[in-house]
Amino acid sequence: MPQAGGVPEMWFARPAARAWTCAPVPAGAREFHASLPGYAPTPLIELPRLAAELGVGRVFVKDESSRLGLPAFKALGSSWAVHRALAERSPADALTLVAATDGNHGRAVAHLARLLGLRARIFVPRGVHPDAVAAIAAEQAEVVRVAGSYDDAVREAAAVPDAILIQDTAWPGYERIPGWIVEGYSTLCAEIDERLSPDLVVIPVGVGSLAQAVVAHYRSRPAGRAPALLAVESTAAACVMESLVAGEVVSVATGETVMAGLNCGTPSSIAWPYLRDGLDAAVTVADADAVRAAGDLAALGVSAGPCGAASLAGVRAALTGDGAGQRRAALGLGPGSTVVLLSTEGSAANPTPGGHVMTSPDTITVNGERLWRSLMDLAEVGAYDDERSGLRGVNRLALTDADAEGRRLVIRWMEEAGLAVRVDRMGNIYGRREGSDPAAAPVLTGSHLDSVATAGAFDGCLGVLGGIEVVRTLDERGITTRRPIEVGVFTEEEGVRFGTDMLGSAVAAGRLTQEYAHALTDRAGSTLGGELTRTGFDGTADVLLGPPHAYVECHIEQGPVLAEHGVEIGVVTGVQGISWQEITIHGRAAHAGTTPTHLRADAGLAAAQIIVRLRAMVDSGEYGDLRATVGHLAVHPDLTNIVPARARLTVDLRNPDDAQMARAEEALAAFLRSLEGIQFTTRRMARTGYVPFDEDVRKTIAQAADDHGLAHISLLSGAGHDAQEIAALSPTAMIFVRGEYDGISHNPREYSTPEACAHGVDVLATTLLRLANRD
Repeated sequence: MPQAGGVPEMWFARPAARAWTCAPVPAGAREFHASLPGYAPTPLIELPRLAAELGVGRVFVKDESSRLGLPAFKALGSSWAVHRALAERSPADALTLVAATDGNHGRAVAHLARLLGLRARIFVPRGVHPDAVAAIAAEQAEVVRVAGSYDDAVREAAAVPDAILIQDTAWPGYERIPGWIVEGYSTLCAEIDERLSPDLVVIPVGVGSLAQAVVAHYRSRPAGRAPALLAVESTAAACVMESLVAGEVVSVATGETVMAGLNCGTPSSIAWPYLRDGLDAAVTVADADAVRAAGDLAALGVSAGPCGAASLAGVRAALTGDGAGQRRAALGLGPGSTVVLLSTEGSAANPTPGGHVMTSPDTITVNGERLWRSLMDLAEVGAYDDERSGLRGVNRLALTDADAEGRRLVIRWMEEAGLAVRVDRMGNIYGRREGSDPAAAPVLTGSHLDSVATAGAFDGCLGVLGGIEVVRTLDERGITTRRPIEVGVFTEEEGVRFGTDMLGSAVAAGRLTQEYAHALTDRAGSTLGGELTRTGFDGTADVLLGPPHAYVECHIEQGPVLAEHGVEIGVVTGVQGISWQEITIHGRAAHAGTTPTHLRADAGLAAAQIIVRLRAMVDSGEYGDLRATVGHLAVHPDLTNIVPARARLTVDLRNPDDAQMARAEEALAAFLRSLEGIQFTTRRMARTGYVPFDEDVRKTIAQAADDHGLAHISLLSGAGHDAQEIAALSPTAMIFVRGEYDGISHNPREYSTPEACAHGVDVLATTLLRLANRD
């Protein structure tokens, strides 16, 4: 098989570890396990091909893919702990067992509860594979989904009253039961002793309970050469590594990883002294290395999930690549050494999405905490205190100083994420992550950063920052996609400052010309082209966008439909037609007290009549699913005692039927012509027809939501989005994220929860990954 080694993500070594000793693990667990129905030592499988690859004498895998009827080693600890805990309770007690889990531990607790006729309540954090969750539920346990991390799930489980918490991590005040779990794990080491004396034992590490058992076993033996002990963690959750480096317990913010059972943020309090003093070394590995190792073990006949395969990924990182000689010396290894890899789970316990044949997992979750921080940091750019609501709002009109500051911040984040950034002649920004085939058309995602004058923190920004977070996640997992992935920021999506919405994307897609856009002016007379130059965003890249392979935009819903249906994700079927026009009514100024009503040409009255007529058109039902809004109205001279000489108003019409939209526009024009004694002029501000979204991309989004366990519905977008412009170039669809407070938007009350944002970007990440790996 091809070698897959390389420099470790992180490496730590302690030279004196093999000289450290400790008290032996209390006896009793091995005899208890031997008494259980179905108990047998799990296999030690020798793999000569791995020994040759690693340059050692022998390599064995301790295969825990079938342990006491379950596909992971966790049954050893939970069975002993439950046995000890129940021995202290009255048989008449109606008991509930509670645990938090990334998969295997909770399933083991639920399995035992079912066998013993007890209730089980298992708390599951974000990111656990749906198959693993289903396996827990199949044990007749109540599954409680937690929106946060593993540590959050532990806190919720520990708060359950009138239950026995069977948790495999310890903290001050909760250490007896975790200690029994560690004792149970020692059976695994005793089984190894019956077959051989290893020179190196490689241990996957989450909170460190298994590693504590291994350290206690091998550092308490009275005689013989002590083996080296190597801990392996995921780069997304390296709490033991960070603690070893710091010399004290450190909690880390975890990311998301296919090594779900290792996705822990804080070492167990009772494990830490053993890990600190008894481990020879620790290494971290990326998801892609664990997935590759799982595939290699499968090819050699060993069933391993990504947590179990982490031991192979870790020993490869330690014994191959640059600096391997020093790392071998730290572990005391030579060409005749015997290595034991603890494969703690089978593939059935924590499936690698798509199977071991894949080069990368295709269902991924992002770091929701980091996504939220970036949203909140960006919300401070252009922030203001809203006097009416008392809330913090955002005012970043397109190409203002605030918008430019926000753009520069996002470009910095793009560059820090490794994206190659280009800016086109419309100020549109694109950050590119290369794929294995740079000539392939990219998969594009993105949205906008400009806002209305009274905005919240999420409109547009979620799509841009979500795209950057997807890139960060792919890099952390070591995933390379076939196609490049690009994150776009489009200029003047709102249309508030220069009067034409979706402006940057419309020019990029070729519907509007660059010359037309640059000549547009704001109310102060500043041109868009001039403001691009003033703010430094008059880029040099070609403004016409080459057709992407697909475009996917993640956006807040800006409405109440998702909340009304009680679902988390909207799969957007298309964008309804939009017609914007400005109507200027020319009447005649007159004194309010001396001019009889029947002699007036009142522009203000005509404006009111238009508003009433529009509502009557909507209520009639004659124009289909029409929506009509007058969002801006100004009269001149705007004085208390003068009949208005002029009124200017904007009319926003929306309709998913292009023919009905045309009928509504003509009906409004006919009504204007019917107004006596009034002259008017109209200016078309924007006009887009109904845009249906691509069925295949919509199906990909829906499948991604299903694979993340997120309820979803299909719905039409009532608002315009950049996606409707890019749809002219490539297959396109959108993901809607649920909002609070009836989905209010363009308002400081605009709010989507951290969990809702993370869920939406999880779906975005999986969708982009799948699209980017297609031919």
